Amino acid sequence: MQNIKDILKKEINSLKEITPKSTALDKALNKLESEQFNLVVVGQFKRGKSTFINALLGDNIVPSSILPLTSIVTIISYSPTKKAKVKFLDNSEREIDIKEIEKYVTEKHNPKNKLNVKEVYVFHPSEYLKKGVRIIDTPGIGSVFKHNTDVALSFLPYCDAAVFVMSPDPPLTEAEIEFLKNVRVYTEKFFFVLNKIDIVSEDELDEVVEFNKSLLKERTQNDNIRIYPISAKTALKAKINKDSHLLKQSKIKAIEESLEEFIAKERMNIIAISVINALLRHINNELTAYKLQKETQKLSIEELTEKVKKFDGFIKTVKDEAEEYEYILDKRIDKIYKELDEEIEKLKEAQLPPLIEKMQKHFEEKSKEKLSTEEFENYMTQKMNGYIMEIFSEWRKEQSDIISDKVERIYEDLAKRINAKIEEIINTASSIFDVKLNAYVDTEKLTQKSDFYFMLEDQMGILNIFATTFRTKLPFFIGKKIAQKHIKNTTIELFDRHCGRVRYDLTKRVRETTFKFKDQLKDKLDLTIEAIQDALNKAIKLKQENEKQVEDKLKEIEKNTKLLLEKKRELEELKAKIG
Repeated sequence: MQNIKDILKKEINSLKEITPKSTALDKALNKLESEQFNLVVVGQFKRGKSTFINALLGDNIVPSSILPLTSIVTIISYSPTKKAKVKFLDNSEREIDIKEIEKYVTEKHNPKNKLNVKEVYVFHPSEYLKKGVRIIDTPGIGSVFKHNTDVALSFLPYCDAAVFVMSPDPPLTEAEIEFLKNVRVYTEKFFFVLNKIDIVSEDELDEVVEFNKSLLKERTQNDNIRIYPISAKTALKAKINKDSHLLKQSKIKAIEESLEEFIAKERMNIIAISVINALLRHINNELTAYKLQKETQKLSIEELTEKVKKFDGFIKTVKDEAEEYEYILDKRIDKIYKELDEEIEKLKEAQLPPLIEKMQKHFEEKSKEKLSTEEFENYMTQKMNGYIMEIFSEWRKEQSDIISDKVERIYEDLAKRINAKIEEIINTASSIFDVKLNAYVDTEKLTQKSDFYFMLEDQMGILNIFATTFRTKLPFFIGKKIAQKHIKNTTIELFDRHCGRVRYDLTKRVRETTFKFKDQLKDKLDLTIEAIQDALNKAIKLKQENEKQVEDKLKEIEKNTKLLLEKKRELEELKAKIG
């Protein structure tokens, strides 16, 4: 099937010729344009991650380095012209030349992010990006800079797919395996790419692929693992030189096709159905308006005016009731927050006492061994990290699913109420003006994600108590006695902090989703009301025109009705194909 996005753009432009100055069409186009497919690229330092991104783009854009890059994320989007922008931590922005990107994202030019860069945005006319894909380049995981791994982790829940870049030199490392183990909840979104296949023989390549596949299956607990062997360097060279033979040799086509298929199935189809519904609703509103204008010409101006007044009184009641729906929605969302708080308290009651006990036991066991302060601190920190991850990973996923279902049910209930109200408006208009009108109602799925991420470790070290005792000049035996008294308080503090992060991030996403479907439902109702009221105003105005003007207007209505019915048929066929 031709690119769905292009087809829908064409349909919107055709409808604009028939019904110009339509806010509904502008909103549909904006939805189509603004919905991005976020492709996050992750991988260990020196795996060829940047070269892979450049190969997708067919241009040397993303800087690569023999030294680790900083923790700055580079976000690459479509634009007809090449340009770049730096966003700083104080939210100020600066446009830069694309060639200057490395000054902001490399450790060499921006050590420890002394320039206070938040993100770098790159805009590029790549055909790949034009399809609505936005590539997010993350810092290398497992580098000497631990915060690089944290930044890579933080983008995974908000992406639509992640590409994990590996290479044969060497096969998967412990750092990469640890990374994947920590994010196993997202493995279904991963595409595994084995880069640099040109540095090994065919036999060696098969061996590396099988080794990595078995390791990935074991560590991610996912049997559906596919590895894409490619040479990003060869692919980039082939695209720059337009060499089809070399491009085939690079084997990049397989991963590109898989990503495109995933985009179409997982993201674009949901957006497309939503846009098609909006266009069908617009067409129905216009057809309703045309029918009203045509049929009300049989009434006298006095009769028409009186009926319009009656309909306006009914609409005032409808709008009052719609405001009550928003109040009901807010109350139901507040209930979700309250239930989440109750679940957090249950989690604390069930998990905090055994966690304190475990940490105390580890403390007592390890304090008997001859360890350095750093070894002792690292051990305790690692244990706490492990327990926190174990407790919160499953609970987080469980709560995320529960709340997603609740929000979806609230959405469906309110959508039914609004659809019923739209049918009531159409039926009332049919009754008052004695015209047979049809309502268009629909319910769409939410595209907003409900998943979330919380930073497992603080950058200054998770066990704060050790930072204030062991890292001083106090002898180890004195420091451990002080720390022992604070183990319980420290564990409670850290547990509470993670509860707070989970709650904040999840409630934030619920709020965003709520605002989104509030607007969707309000739009449906308002556009139906506006279409009818606009038609009635035009009908009154038409009654005041001369016979020739009325005849011309009715001919135009007849012509546009036929065109809209044809567009309706095309969109319904497209919707059936996608569905």
